[in-house]
Amino acid sequence: MRKQLLVAAGLSFGLVAMAQNNQSWTATDINGNTHSIQDYLNQGKTVLVDISAHWCGPCWAWHNSGIMEMLYEEFGPEGTGDLMVIFIDGDPTSTLAELQGSGSTQGDWTAGTPYPIIGPNGQGVGVANNYSFPGYPTLFMHCPGSSQGVEIQRTSTWTQFLNSWRNGCPAAFNNGVNDATLLGKHGITELCPGDGPSVELMNVGSTAMTSATVKLKQNGSVLETLNWTGNLSSYTFETIMFNQPVNGWAEYDFEVSAPNGTTDANPAGNNELKAFDLAPEVMPNATLELKTDNYGEETGWKLFDSNGTVVQQVAANSLGDNQVYTYDWTLNPNECYKFEITDAYGDGICCAYGNGYYKIMQTGTSNVYIQGGEFGGEEDRPMTAKVNASIEENSLQSGLNIFPNPSNGLVTMDLNMERSASVSVELFNVLGEKVMDLSRTYGAGAQRDVLDLSLLSDGRYTLQLTAGGLKASHLITISK
Repeated sequence: MRKQLLVAAGLSFGLVAMAQNNQSWTATDINGNTHSIQDYLNQGKTVLVDISAHWCGPCWAWHNSGIMEMLYEEFGPEGTGDLMVIFIDGDPTSTLAELQGSGSTQGDWTAGTPYPIIGPNGQGVGVANNYSFPGYPTLFMHCPGSSQGVEIQRTSTWTQFLNSWRNGCPAAFNNGVNDATLLGKHGITELCPGDGPSVELMNVGSTAMTSATVKLKQNGSVLETLNWTGNLSSYTFETIMFNQPVNGWAEYDFEVSAPNGTTDANPAGNNELKAFDLAPEVMPNATLELKTDNYGEETGWKLFDSNGTVVQQVAANSLGDNQVYTYDWTLNPNECYKFEITDAYGDGICCAYGNGYYKIMQTGTSNVYIQGGEFGGEEDRPMTAKVNASIEENSLQSGLNIFPNPSNGLVTMDLNMERSASVSVELFNVLGEKVMDLSRTYGAGAQRDVLDLSLLSDGRYTLQLTAGGLKASHLITISK
């Protein structure tokens, strides 16, 4: 086995994993909320218990795949209501500081995590002791009508994992004959100029869905209505494209109704809020810098033009481990491209098995347009080549610095202005919702400002600056 799938439990740190016939536990999460697994099961929900450890690399890779977050947000309490996800830090020495990224830990487990986390004060190890498991991470699936958890294997995609879960607990996902729901990428979806917003329509009913009504709304007003027709079997989905052009950051509410021309059997999950923005602009002469992780053979990438044709690519099994590669691109001006990077194992290229990354830069400079590394199995990033792409934008980006980060709420922002300008300062949460909107006027040159974010909940946010059509962004973690 090429990767260490599990970190052994029980011997190295004194955890005694005891098998019991009854796993009806109750525990308190890091926010002081009490969770009774039997209460969830009595409501007809299925519960996933993720037993991990804050220092465990494979646990961190699974956590950052986004699969549990996706399933919780789409099919959990705020979605269809079918399931519950609970994260357990089974290390008996677990502390809140370690879960928030301080000390001997893989990172901030709380940032952007919507489901409960149980660990400190003996709560996590108390739950873990109800299970018999070989190492971290191990996932247990609980089904209504049974107090015994059943181990479920990790997968590289959320659809694979959902299908395994449904096959193990079919009753929890039985929402009626005609039932539609909407899915959406969380965070901000970047679009090529002229493209409209989109949403995924999924059939969660027991019979094929051949028609539905999907509305695009903004601020309570209906902008567009699509009477969709097709043929979706149970738990398959299709992307619904709208014609409303996106000209900059915008937030839309999508609504589905009338699956197969009838009343939806379970209207929960019939609305989806999504944020969109235009893809970043790049110069026609761009460079991809790619550093692989410890398993370089798993990584591959493609560059698509506006017709969906692959114009450059590197296939998996072509790259070495922990190596830096550069690829120069000559792009057609005013054409929108899509960069796609994949990882065969499904854990991205950072940060459990090495510190890989990708950067798309202006050739011959340090100006970075797009970068990443933690993306699960695949990440797609659009970009538009412009003859006069904003070098100033990248100067703004390269000069932007936020500290301390993570912060308890007060952050210092350093930036470099090419000229005096009014600057829009916006902050978005992990769902793409705008939670702060300020206006500042800065002079030319180096500038420093202090932002008070202390009223925000703990989590990960995206700070976006806009000055004269130029943009820069920075991730901020609030941890109080």
